[in-house]
Amino acid sequence: MKNQNGKPISIAAVGMDPKTRRILEMVFRGPGKDDYVLVEQIQLAQACIFDLDSLDAVHCWQDYRTQYPQMPTIILSLHHKDIAGTVYVKKPIEVHLLLTALSKIRKLLDKLAISITANNPTDKKNTANPISVPTDTKLATEIAVEEEEELIHQFCGYNQDINLTSSPEIEKIYYNPEQYLQGFFEKAFTAGQRLEEGGILIEGLYTPVILLPRQNQLLCGCELGSSKLRTMTLLPLAKNRLHLANLSDAEIIHYLSVYQLGGQPLENFLWQVALWTARGRIPKGTDLHKDVILLHWPNFTRLVVTPHALKISAFWTAQPHSLLETANILNIPQRYVFAFYSAAHALKLAFVDRRATQRTAKLTPNEKRGLFQRILARLRNQE
Repeated sequence: MKNQNGKPISIAAVGMDPKTRRILEMVFRGPGKDDYVLVEQIQLAQACIFDLDSLDAVHCWQDYRTQYPQMPTIILSLHHKDIAGTVYVKKPIEVHLLLTALSKIRKLLDKLAISITANNPTDKKNTANPISVPTDTKLATEIAVEEEEELIHQFCGYNQDINLTSSPEIEKIYYNPEQYLQGFFEKAFTAGQRLEEGGILIEGLYTPVILLPRQNQLLCGCELGSSKLRTMTLLPLAKNRLHLANLSDAEIIHYLSVYQLGGQPLENFLWQVALWTARGRIPKGTDLHKDVILLHWPNFTRLVVTPHALKISAFWTAQPHSLLETANILNIPQRYVFAFYSAAHALKLAFVDRRATQRTAKLTPNEKRGLFQRILARLRNQE
């Protein structure tokens, strides 16, 4: 995992408390040995790990970004941070997630080195520390934006807005969650919500998976990593491969003693699985023309925030609208509305109002202004 000059990648740590720094040192001495090295001076670093939960972190971050606007950076925080050009790692730190983030930083640095070598073929000495090359100060951000766009495509797909007079185009926006891993997890989630104690075991994956809906927890081994899980969500589910079983509290304790299972919020997991599976589509049978009811505001501090998700939430909270109306009035691509709906529907947060009587009254200009003022106020509260 060394960079292209064969040396360990130098990493600076900013805003760390002693405990967090000891964890980093442990990782760099252990599984990251010879691949990464901590340096005391940020001027000598090729990348940075920044703790955004430290005292006065906001001002420190502003100073840091002013001095090092293109430095590839890993963000540590208890709450999700969506900052362009950075890789987020949730605290408390899980070693495999930190190593995955470091691997992303390494790939970014490799791309930088290749690009700089191509642009400066006679300047060999600059390839050791690509961040210091002034002629390519925008390169890191451009690469980060490209990677962010690819991530958006993974969650929202590529589909253009459909032509409502074309049946083939309408057909392609639907999928059946029951044919994929998403449907099985939704089934387990629903079954677990009916339990008064214990949880639901899913057998047949690379690791035992235990759902604890009442605690909003999913337990699984590190074998079920993000890359492997995403691949599984894209493939039709093989029949009779997976099985559900009820577990008592005592049985859950037994599994925890036998297997190394890590925990994560169940809602986050289901939300992400639904986004990966849907890719900008909606569950089969969803009526495009009937109003969508959003039961409550999603917890965006933890969930993957797709493009315009806050705007859509505020819009539906102010007044229900259909999926097509939402895309049209907010002037955003349909796939972003569809992706958000599919994820919210998987968590039972959103559903189409199937009642025969639908909202027919049109908003007056004053009502429209009032509606969008409420949306704007809601979005400001989320900042």
